Amino acid sequence: MKRTIIISTAAILLSFLLSLSTSFASEGRKKQNRPAPRGQWTEQQAWDWEKKIGEIRGFNQPESAYPGQTRREILAKAAEYGLNSVRFWIKGNNADEQIAYIREFADEADDFGISLSPVISLQSRYYSQEDEKTALAECEKEVRKLVAAFATDERIIFWDIWNEPRFRESEVDTFRNMDWIEKMVLWCREEGIIQPITSSIIWDTGFDADTETSAWKRRAEVESMMDIHNFHDYQAAENMGKDLAVTLRKIREISNRPMVCTECMTRVYGSGVQRTLAAFAREHIHFYLWGMFNNDANWSVKWSRSTYDPFEPMFHDLLWADGDMYDPREYEIIKQFHFLSPDEKDPDPGIPVTERWHQERAWKWMAGGPVTGTAIEKAKPSNTPEKYNSVRITINYNHWKYDNDAFFKDFDEFINWAEIKGMTILPVLVTDDMLGVPEDELVEYVRSVIAKYYDCPTVKGWDLYFHPGEKVSNKGTVEKLVERLFTIARNQYPNQPVFMTPVVSVTPFAKDYDYRKDLVHGRIHGWEKLVYSGISDSDLVYRIWSLSDVISFSTDQPSAEAGWLLSICYRFGRPIICSSFKAEDPEQRRILLDQFSRSHVYWYSATDVPEEEINSFRFIPISTGH
Repeated sequence: MKRTIIISTAAILLSFLLSLSTSFASEGRKKQNRPAPRGQWTEQQAWDWEKKIGEIRGFNQPESAYPGQTRREILAKAAEYGLNSVRFWIKGNNADEQIAYIREFADEADDFGISLSPVISLQSRYYSQEDEKTALAECEKEVRKLVAAFATDERIIFWDIWNEPRFRESEVDTFRNMDWIEKMVLWCREEGIIQPITSSIIWDTGFDADTETSAWKRRAEVESMMDIHNFHDYQAAENMGKDLAVTLRKIREISNRPMVCTECMTRVYGSGVQRTLAAFAREHIHFYLWGMFNNDANWSVKWSRSTYDPFEPMFHDLLWADGDMYDPREYEIIKQFHFLSPDEKDPDPGIPVTERWHQERAWKWMAGGPVTGTAIEKAKPSNTPEKYNSVRITINYNHWKYDNDAFFKDFDEFINWAEIKGMTILPVLVTDDMLGVPEDELVEYVRSVIAKYYDCPTVKGWDLYFHPGEKVSNKGTVEKLVERLFTIARNQYPNQPVFMTPVVSVTPFAKDYDYRKDLVHGRIHGWEKLVYSGISDSDLVYRIWSLSDVISFSTDQPSAEAGWLLSICYRFGRPIICSSFKAEDPEQRRILLDQFSRSHVYWYSATDVPEEEINSFRFIPISTGH
């Protein structure tokens, strides 16, 4: 009985001391104006946060284009683009230095209406230590001090507490990473921070994880502790958006919370600004693009490549070092980004449009100098004249269909021969003669050929479809195939331009017709003299040229009519290829080649051109008087 009384008294005393301690702690927090500890946000609290802040249009790591560029200049440019947040790694060797860094950063960014999402990296100093208990204690002290300093600062939009935790090395490493992140979540909660807590635990995008593995279950368990979901996806638009769909499904199975893609955008993989942001607008995903100015971090090339070597397109960055946009089409896409309402039209116009080369890239492709080529239907080394520097060939679909291995073997041999001879190849992939086969089969044929040779410098370009609709009567079939071929070709992200050669010509001129005079400034002439074959018309021709990286035409007409057609092609502001011309008359050929010289046209002749005319062909600089 006596023992029970002693225990009870001790329990009462302990309870009193704990109550007193809690009271003192509460008073201490009030005096320091510190918020009380909190738990995980409910899903409703997370959605309320999103409603308050609106869409995040962010970028990562503001690196200077040159040593003298200030962070304020970078932030000003970001604001001009419509970006409203910046994610960054905090600089400093300890919590005090990192706090000072964030404060200075926040003051500058606030002047431009830009919020911050700091990436905590203090733990990297402790994680590798052998004594984990001591390391965790030291890390906890630093992390608590850092987040507590900004616990109520609304300029910080969320805390990214661990960037890309490991999952590939081993299950042991994965579990240890997750254990540390779980503890960090609790530390941040106990400091009562008003900002959401998150970590990019899911950054294996497009990987359909086995949800039955213990490693994935542990990752999902820790991800479920986050206030909002934060993931990385550099291939959001790859494979027609299927990779993004896999990632979103994995996340939504964990919980229904706002999602932020804190790293994205790789043009090489077709996941540039246009298609990535269209997908994010549709799926209601906040974003942080990677990279702003082309800079010393060399983010302008894909992983493992060097900027010492030529590259195209730019991988991550938005701007050249002088502030010019890499692709001017991206400006409005970023500035107008918003989550789609249920009744809004999908902003993605499709890969044939968004992945079309911008003009600068198309003109860079011209840097190799004039193409003086021959157009041969069934080219082989034995029947290809070597006086030309390129050869246009129509690929044999039936060969591909019935003996795939032999087809690629023969094509490899022809490419090797052309490379040795210093020649390039312009393949024609589809003609109306092939429309009797199943459309899906034709599309797969085009996909497989471009996918194999997408980076082959001997291939000058891809003429996807020569004279669409010239010999067939079903316009709908041709129009659908045109779209599908551009789609599948662009989805291989080839380093060569893709285009089609429409079937269009010019109404024959009267002998005394002054065709130059009718194209003088202010006279309304041009398209009305174009004529079409088969089901082709102005709409189809315009659509083809508007989707092509470079503009292609063919002609067997006299130089006057050919020149008129060339003048229409010139209106598209892109490099021009005459993929096939016939000029038996020497004088007509001389006039036409002179036009090609002055207008900088790559050409392929379907009739013989004397070697001296080939060797003397040059691009003449354009000179326009005042």
